[in-house]
Amino acid sequence: MTEIIIDKRFCGPKTSANGGYAAGLFAQVINGPAEVMLKSPPPLDAPITLKDIGDDNFHALHGENLVAVIRPANVIVSPPTLPDDDGVQHAHDRYLDDAGGEHMLPYCFVCGNKRKAGDGLRIFSGPAPDSPVNADFWTLAKDLAGSDGLVRPEFLWAALDCPSAFSLRLWPRLSLLGRLAADIRRRPKPGERLIVAAWPEKSEGRKHFASTVLLDANRDIIAAANAVWIELNDPEMLEKLRAENR
Repeated sequence: MTEIIIDKRFCGPKTSANGGYAAGLFAQVINGPAEVMLKSPPPLDAPITLKDIGDDNFHALHGENLVAVIRPANVIVSPPTLPDDDGVQHAHDRYLDDAGGEHMLPYCFVCGNKRKAGDGLRIFSGPAPDSPVNADFWTLAKDLAGSDGLVRPEFLWAALDCPSAFSLRLWPRLSLLGRLAADIRRRPKPGERLIVAAWPEKSEGRKHFASTVLLDANRDIIAAANAVWIELNDPEMLEKLRAENR
């Protein structure tokens, strides 16, 4: 068994970890593309144990509470026409326009607009013009690198997470990550500028499906993900999240 602790810097909502970041940490027990199904909010500053349950499946546990199920995955993406650089810049500039300027989780490590540069990733994937795609540029900071000099996989998982939620364009409704499957094809170096692009796939009631890719300077896909988001239908829980994250 392996034990990890997620620092409070890497929050999504203020009281729990960013789902993509946590999933990226958990997924490192799998050799290759992996799927992480979140069963409860990943806690911050608390021990989480990764337990091998056989057949290349793992549980992430906080005490006796099941946080996530981890297993191998097959990630398939078929991107629509992606915006050119001008379209990506336009999308960045329109971040939160469709949400009336309001971010429900403004301190999220990945997409929070109240996180300072050098602290959060500040990936602001707004809607591209005349497109179902939400996109932004992302220049990789030095502190994201591992001991091998390449960006650590948990940060790539994190970047694949939030943009897919924004691509659903559900505001003022809110969805939380239920499942994320990712395939990291190449780990980039700090200093590279990537494009993050996400688009919706389909909806089934409260379940919403979306996909994300990370593109390098040649517009080659270096990472891809499929996500399932669960729309909140509990007004009290939604108001609690709003209050906690103001």
